[in-house]
Amino acid sequence: MFSLQPPLNSIIFACASIIPIVFLLIFYRSRISCIAKHAKNCTLPLPEITLPSVSVIVYSNNNSDNLAHILTDILNQDYPSPYEVIVVNDGSSETTKDIVTQLSQTYKNLYITYTPDEAKYLSRKKLSLTIGIKAAKHDYVIITNSSCRITSKNWLTSIAQHFAKGKEIVIGYASYPISADKKLGARSRAFNSVIDATKYLSSAIKNKPYRGIDANIAYSRELFFRNKGFSRSLNLHHGDDDIFISEIATPDNTAVELSPNSYIECIYRRNPKEVYTEQKSIRNFNSKYIKHTADSFFAFSSAMMWLWLIFTILSITTSLPNLLIAIAMFILSLILWIPLIISWRNTSIALHSRKPMLTIPLMLLFRPIHNILHRLRSRKADKWNYTWQKI
Repeated sequence: MFSLQPPLNSIIFACASIIPIVFLLIFYRSRISCIAKHAKNCTLPLPEITLPSVSVIVYSNNNSDNLAHILTDILNQDYPSPYEVIVVNDGSSETTKDIVTQLSQTYKNLYITYTPDEAKYLSRKKLSLTIGIKAAKHDYVIITNSSCRITSKNWLTSIAQHFAKGKEIVIGYASYPISADKKLGARSRAFNSVIDATKYLSSAIKNKPYRGIDANIAYSRELFFRNKGFSRSLNLHHGDDDIFISEIATPDNTAVELSPNSYIECIYRRNPKEVYTEQKSIRNFNSKYIKHTADSFFAFSSAMMWLWLIFTILSITTSLPNLLIAIAMFILSLILWIPLIISWRNTSIALHSRKPMLTIPLMLLFRPIHNILHRLRSRKADKWNYTWQKI
């Protein structure tokens, strides 16, 4: 049973399994780990750094429930330079107007503008952001929306410091708090959201930026107008934080800010599963307009995981009843998965998500199936991403 001479084919399969293990531990793990490392390296600027004046644009789409909270959070920031807050009211919500009017009596740097109700068959959000950016009087705009919560009084400082260092784009991070999703499948949705975020954040950290998140992103007005705004994707409802960023972002002009001070919480207005499915569908659709290598790298990494699993199973089954190969493969499995589990756990913590552990291998292995199912569902709704379709 413990013969020192197991079958030759089982030895070949065992040796072959080392190839994906080496790739996953060196390249894949490095890609995952860079998120937590970068978050630790993000600190507030030294006092002698002069921060630029900025304009904060808050997009409000018939959602005034949380508007007073986020405006209070922004207007009470510990920011040493002048800044203004512009609420773009997309819809006819009188409550939004009342909230801004009341707060503007105390805060003189708070303003409101409106998206015309008659604007149809175009992306109202892109139009709203364009109106807000045109109304801004400062050189840099920081964009969020009324369905968010600012978690730190140093949010503005953490984002705007990169403009003082010569950057034109700052990619921040925002997510739904853990407590917001307690439905069936919450752990899977949380971890898959972390994977999706890791793809674009790690790409930006590795100097290949192609996407941000609309709740926490900033760029210069000059760069926006130089690119002619969202003109290249006017036929799409969405794309203001991925298609647009992929057009204007370069390795030299983009910074990633992941410190706890820069984090923003998104507030659920609907069923968490519906929101996740809708966002996944939008990202799948927009991906065809974006040139990047993150999808290819992570798809190849998934293939390497399955290759490891296949070689492991083959090496064990062809060696039975000899258990020497089985013991060796068990040890190799620990060598592979313990570092990966630790890396993904640290990344999840850095991205303010759940702290998965033993379920990580299963969720990673079944990630391709998860993606295929969502892509199949997305195809039915693809037409609704075009502006000639009402949403």
